[in-house]
Amino acid sequence: MPWQSPLRSLATKAEIPRSARNDKLWRLLALFGMTYYTEMGTHTVCVPKKNREGFMDRTQLKLKVSLLLFFLFLILGAPSALPPLLGRGMNPRPPSHGTTYPWIPLERFFKASQGESIAQTKSLFAIDDYFRTASIRVEDWTKDGRWLACAVSIQADRLPQDNYRYGDPTYIGPSLADLVVIDTGSGKQVKLYPQKQQFRSAAWSPDGKVLAFFLFRSPAYQLVLWNRETGKFEKAALKYPKSIAANSPLVWSPDGKMIYLTVRASDWEAKSSGLFKYATSDPIILMDSDKTFLQWDEISRQSRLAIPVVWEIAQNKVTELMPETMLLSTRLTKDGASLVFERDVTEKTNYDVIFGTRNQLEVLPLPKGTPRVLLKPYDRRSLVWSEDNATLAYSDKGDVYVMAVADKEPRKLVGEKEPAAADKAAAAAVPTDKAKDEKKDEKKKKQEFEAARFSFDAGLLLCTSARPQPEEEKPGRPPANPPRQYWLVNVKTGDKEMIYELPEDEDSRPHLHIVDWSLDGQSIYFSYSAPDKYDRGLVKLDIKAKKMSDLLRSNRLYSWWIMAEDGKSFLYMESDGDKPDELYTAGADFSKSAKLTDLNPQFKDKALSHTELISYMDADGKKLYGVLYYPANYEQGKKYPLITEVYELFFENGFSATLNIFTSAGYAVLHPSVNLVRGYPGEAWAKGALAAVNKVVDMGVADPKRLGIQGTSYGGYATVLLITQTDRFKAAINNSGKVDMISFYTQSPRLGVRNTHAPEKSQDRIGGTLWEYPERYLAHSAILQADRIKTPLLCITGDQDPNVEALQSQEIFYALRRLGKKVVWLRYHDGAHGGPNTNDERKDMYKRMLEWYDKYLKDEKK
Repeated sequence: MPWQSPLRSLATKAEIPRSARNDKLWRLLALFGMTYYTEMGTHTVCVPKKNREGFMDRTQLKLKVSLLLFFLFLILGAPSALPPLLGRGMNPRPPSHGTTYPWIPLERFFKASQGESIAQTKSLFAIDDYFRTASIRVEDWTKDGRWLACAVSIQADRLPQDNYRYGDPTYIGPSLADLVVIDTGSGKQVKLYPQKQQFRSAAWSPDGKVLAFFLFRSPAYQLVLWNRETGKFEKAALKYPKSIAANSPLVWSPDGKMIYLTVRASDWEAKSSGLFKYATSDPIILMDSDKTFLQWDEISRQSRLAIPVVWEIAQNKVTELMPETMLLSTRLTKDGASLVFERDVTEKTNYDVIFGTRNQLEVLPLPKGTPRVLLKPYDRRSLVWSEDNATLAYSDKGDVYVMAVADKEPRKLVGEKEPAAADKAAAAAVPTDKAKDEKKDEKKKKQEFEAARFSFDAGLLLCTSARPQPEEEKPGRPPANPPRQYWLVNVKTGDKEMIYELPEDEDSRPHLHIVDWSLDGQSIYFSYSAPDKYDRGLVKLDIKAKKMSDLLRSNRLYSWWIMAEDGKSFLYMESDGDKPDELYTAGADFSKSAKLTDLNPQFKDKALSHTELISYMDADGKKLYGVLYYPANYEQGKKYPLITEVYELFFENGFSATLNIFTSAGYAVLHPSVNLVRGYPGEAWAKGALAAVNKVVDMGVADPKRLGIQGTSYGGYATVLLITQTDRFKAAINNSGKVDMISFYTQSPRLGVRNTHAPEKSQDRIGGTLWEYPERYLAHSAILQADRIKTPLLCITGDQDPNVEALQSQEIFYALRRLGKKVVWLRYHDGAHGGPNTNDERKDMYKRMLEWYDKYLKDEKK
């Protein structure tokens, strides 16, 4: 038969051990020119290679191995053996000196044929690997998409911090990284410094030849220029007696001859450090309610005080554009004629917004003029800018307004027209009660729009809205979540056209986020993510045809989509969902893509956790999703101890260095989602997290008798609340989580109004003040239900935590100790939120966490 001819041509003589000559498998190996022998007690298959010295070349080797695998597939009926063997695990190793036969251990061969992964021979992810995990941040990209400036750092580069100086406007904490320039055409990379540096705001000149950035040289930043063509740093440097602001922008002029930035006033440091010292170390501290700002609000506002300047590079001349003021943001119009900025005009502490400010938008004519107000003071407003920074749009109460920097007033672009004077007079004559009802109905029917993105020429504005709902709703029906509509609005005329609407079915409706317009204005790019499975990528909406098409879609994980200014290429991060992200580039049509980085080559030989999206129904019948991290070298059918890490919602997978510490220690880890309800959030974890645990138990992965629970910050709060409601967990860890909503309400003064805002209006979801809903604050304080806790609890804190003070864990520690419960409090004196402040301390924390779980989830006696 024809298929036998390759075998005949490849058949060679092979010596078979006498003890194995009657074994059919060894005869099969001999047929393929593979010899079995025993070396140092290890059974090995040898594969000869013929070359000029009489051995096979690599191509022939691969052909023989492929044929062997094909026969094994037929004989053993093990399809799962093929993928691991056809990958790099079957490639011959480079022979050592004097070696002529690359070898593959027979044990690995058999395991693969029986469906076991070759990855089992890989080393496990260790705690030290956590500190070596590298990540990349794109700083800037040249207009032609050719040159990238990136920061590459590892976990160990950001510690230690001086947590005693948290909130000090003059403190600059460590954040080291390699500054790397990448040629996206060739993939070549250049490190600008042999050692890691602390830098920020790297930006290419308009011609892409010079890279400017701020380099930290204690006690302040310096402005540095690097020439890409020569590979050298420019001799010219900014010389100015006033220091560069640590939060300064770095903006090139269109001609590349000037750089705009901000500096500090001569007395700024003395005033700022004085305010901090008064609040932290003065023997007598006075705080008065008549003061305009809370003490720490006043201190934090100091970081916004700056002087905008322009540096003329060739002349090495610095010109101050305005006196010191409260700057929030700055942008330069593309023609270089105007500097647009937001000024903080807050009059007093704002309890409605965390770190809230009242802003005023102004424009400063250049080279030097007088600022003019564009938008009068506003509290919360997201501004959408055109590509040339000369036109802006914003949404207010469902209407969309536009304004050019040359205009005196904003213009309503989308929304209901203002009623005429006669109509206003008629409305005023309507009885009060009737007017209120009509206003209520009117508000209900109004379609609300949001500004999203200008086209490149600013002639069109993409807006979104929710599809209008029927006026009548069935009693008891929950509020609908209608699909969003996408509208194209003519900026001059206000004419609008709906170009796309998401599907009706909420459970399968994808999430779309605009990335950019095409340069010709004919298409709009969106990132795409399915809500019920791992289906993600980049799609393109054809405006004329009103249809979506895929550019790149798969079950892989994508993020950080960026289009080059010339519209010819994209940057994005990609991973398989289990390994760390890598940076990729692709052309506009995505016909070709190239991987630019290999940030963590050390993980190629590590057995990392595999992730899986799971779905389940919570106690209320709502479908939720979670992410399961399998133990390293997972064996199907074996039940593992499970650590459930709680927070709010989880859906996307992705590499986690922290979780791989636990999965490499033999634990499965679960990230469950919960449905938080305003006013009664404490029920969510019992309803949702326990349902997710049940799902993993039913899958046969988790051992129901060996369950652990943990969380950090808000997750720590959830953890302790949950163990007051169930005793299913045999061990729990609370890292920096609150346990007493009443004492927490006014703690953490360095965060201003954050601790009152969280329960009243944001994350904690209590829904009002302590005096409005005292019973809700009591119900969500685990300290008041400490007697119900049966789960051994480990609390981890940093004594310098400005977010959730260590006093919270102190409360639960002493309460549980008083009640005779098992509790341990692990304190890091110099640590902050999350605990440790040095790499050694962080290593200590992970070791102690593993020991805690090993004691209660692995010790058979326990």
